[in-house]
Amino acid sequence: MSAPVKTGSYLDDPDSPVQFQRCGAAAEVDPGRVDGNSPPEDCAVGWPQWGSILLGVLASLVYLACVPLSNGDVRDHLLHWTAYIVAHGRFDALGHAFSEYAPPYLYLLSLGTLLAPALGQLAVIKLVSIAGTMFLALCVRWLLLACVDAPTASRACVLTLCLPTVVANGPAWGQCDALYAGCAVLAVGAVARGRILCAMLATGVAVSFKLQGVFIAPLLLATLLAARGRWWTLALLPTTYAAMMLPAWIAGRPARDLALLYLYQGAYFHDLARSVPNMWQVLRALAPELPYVPGVLVGLLLAAAAVVLVALASRRRLDDPERVLLVALTGAMLVPYLLPKMHNRYFFLADVLAFAYAMVAGSPRAMRIAVLAQIASFLSYATFLLHLTGGAFVGALVMTAALVLVLREFSAKVAPFGSRMPYVPMRQRRFDAAGATSHPQKRAT
Repeated sequence: MSAPVKTGSYLDDPDSPVQFQRCGAAAEVDPGRVDGNSPPEDCAVGWPQWGSILLGVLASLVYLACVPLSNGDVRDHLLHWTAYIVAHGRFDALGHAFSEYAPPYLYLLSLGTLLAPALGQLAVIKLVSIAGTMFLALCVRWLLLACVDAPTASRACVLTLCLPTVVANGPAWGQCDALYAGCAVLAVGAVARGRILCAMLATGVAVSFKLQGVFIAPLLLATLLAARGRWWTLALLPTTYAAMMLPAWIAGRPARDLALLYLYQGAYFHDLARSVPNMWQVLRALAPELPYVPGVLVGLLLAAAAVVLVALASRRRLDDPERVLLVALTGAMLVPYLLPKMHNRYFFLADVLAFAYAMVAGSPRAMRIAVLAQIASFLSYATFLLHLTGGAFVGALVMTAALVLVLREFSAKVAPFGSRMPYVPMRQRRFDAAGATSHPQKRAT
């Protein structure tokens, strides 16, 4: 019988006693089992069967309760777009520029209107968002299967559905950020498995839904700099984008409008921050007369420099899925933190990746990052959904703390800042320190 295929850094040693420690403090691999990577029965059956079922039922009830909820975006935009699709035809409407959202989302909304006569247009909008949220949860599971055991990945899949910002973004708000985020998560999982071609395709699909898919650019650039992928694969990004726009072009929408879609979106408002928990929210509060054009230029330069620096620092440390996930998280949090003209939902990908990383790392610092990211984003959401005054400003301070922890984690596990010393894993550092303490004569030689 051939040896079982193992994925992830800590699964490489089938005799390791810590493989399934996250299922229980004393859980170890039973050497008598055929598959040395199979978790103990109490971990594989107990939590996934009952815990996941209960959480799934709870999430279903919460999502169902969110369907009737409305807000300014739904009333002023989403309902009008849905009515336009119904009035002008599900396919013909795609040829018109009636929405500032990208056509791939409108394709799904158009399909959803088939249920409008029975459920109503508001329910259709929410069902599309809920379907995207479920897609995101499955993508998180697939990503984590490259890093942890199957029960942990399945538990994370269900927990993703219960994250505060995930519930607020899709089921409550009716937004579609889960669609691009799910594709970006697939891209991270593909890089973790060494499938760079698939990663580029998934990123192209993510960008076709929302431009925020480029927040994982540091990871993609690092893979190319490390020669893990060919530079020609970058051509897959615009090719995939063009393929996703093809139905709208066939319906009659001008190719120029589709190609310049995100440039048009960027011209909708002239504001350095829109209730987003990043540094520009703080700067705008401290200096209300901060000039717009210089701020945009400075922010773009800072973000571009951050992408290059993170990629250069991590290009030789992509041999472990956990570090791949950490590099993706660093980009997803650092890039929107530095960019101007961001909105309150633009840390959604960072929220999800922070949670995924906490499930993989399991360290107190990783847990704090995930919690702080959720608090910061939810506070910025509350400025719109609950009309919470000052929520985005406080959220920006909280997100700053989360970013500091992410950078410390990056420095500890990927590339120490301000040092050219080679990376040494934390476990080896502790081992070396213990050896030096117990054998002081060796330290002196």
